[in-house]
Amino acid sequence: MARDFYNYYQAEAVHGSRTKSQTHQLGWFLLKATGIYLTITFIVYLLVNYEAIKLQLSDAKASEIGVQIDLAGDSDGDGIPDWWEIKYGLNPNDPTDAVADYDNDGAPNILEFQFNTDPFNPDSDNDGYFDGEEIRNGNNPNGTGRIDSDGDGIPDWWEDQHGLDKNDPTDAEEDFDQDGLTNKQEFIYNTNPRDRDTDKDGMSDGQEVEVGRSPIGEGTLEEQLKRIDLNDEDQDGLSLEYESFFGTNPQVADSDGDGYNDFRELSRGYDPLGEGFVKGEITIPAIGVQAPITWSQSVEESEIMNELEKGLIHYPGSAFPGFKGNSYITGHSSYYTWSKSSFKDILRDLEKLKIGDEVIFSLTFGTGHTVRVIYEITAEGEIVTPYDRRIFQSSGGKHELTLVTCWPLGSNWKRMMVKGELKWPQFQQENRGVMEEGPLERD
Repeated sequence: MARDFYNYYQAEAVHGSRTKSQTHQLGWFLLKATGIYLTITFIVYLLVNYEAIKLQLSDAKASEIGVQIDLAGDSDGDGIPDWWEIKYGLNPNDPTDAVADYDNDGAPNILEFQFNTDPFNPDSDNDGYFDGEEIRNGNNPNGTGRIDSDGDGIPDWWEDQHGLDKNDPTDAEEDFDQDGLTNKQEFIYNTNPRDRDTDKDGMSDGQEVEVGRSPIGEGTLEEQLKRIDLNDEDQDGLSLEYESFFGTNPQVADSDGDGYNDFRELSRGYDPLGEGFVKGEITIPAIGVQAPITWSQSVEESEIMNELEKGLIHYPGSAFPGFKGNSYITGHSSYYTWSKSSFKDILRDLEKLKIGDEVIFSLTFGTGHTVRVIYEITAEGEIVTPYDRRIFQSSGGKHELTLVTCWPLGSNWKRMMVKGELKWPQFQQENRGVMEEGPLERD
């Protein structure tokens, strides 16, 4: 009996020892697994957020080298105060970032500061026009209308150009060149406020206006003000050639009678012949791509990510397919594996496109009218940064296409960019329409 009890006790002791050992091994395994998971998560976070982290650490780097930052001053003398540079993650000790254009909107950071726009948002007021475009055209990049600091009816850009004081409304009624026209009238008639005879025809600008002649060339003042374009009978900004191709009415500026002229609707992807947007689809035969187009109206990242779930997007502010300028199209190269979208990796093979390959836009309007616009690849894939201005801008006034996706696969810290040019139709005329009226107010 005693022997049996001893054996039983020993067995229990051994059994207990093994249980503790197994528990210890399990705990050590879970600890290692957790460590590996956290390490991988941290590495992925750094890769995805590399650019943002680099910008946020710029001022910390300045502190490391012992440079004192004066928030009320301009440490690097680049014209941008330190507080503004720190606010947006610029380096207050690096003067070169004043001329950088991080959001590729055509406005370098020095202008973003002067006009109080966001240097990391190409369209600060979300009206469909890039900040740089609005600034160049004298429009307000933070709201509607033209920039007119003193409220005298003359935009700031014109006052700067001709040496007026944009903070003094009284100079609008002055007559610098004594030609009989006030400075405000000179702006209206497009004459030079410091030259009595802008067109050098022997009559002063004021005399020509008084008798109904154009002060800037031949013809009547009425003809000048109407700015008649013989190729655009209804004066909607679309030439006769474009009206014929897209199926709009060349004699009516607003073909569908919704209050917006045809050019303005088309340039934003809206249907000038019916309700809503133009129904668009892109086909790229060489890499087996076929996807619908979303005509994006916002540069907000969250909205763009939602739209990318539906196919390819046409970036707001870029040219409508077939229009002169740069038509910018983007889509996913890879996305979360659990995403149910059929387009989560639609442009994964973008780098395989070769010169001569075609990109075909099929556009269908409310009347059932369907057209095809075809671009031909002219430059094979190039890896660029998200801030490369060639992504957004056109080169040399061409009919250009830019296809862009995140690169390498599974990251968003670089971009794959492919360029193309219009192959068909070969439009001979150009549109006069310009995007300077603000966004369409649609439900």
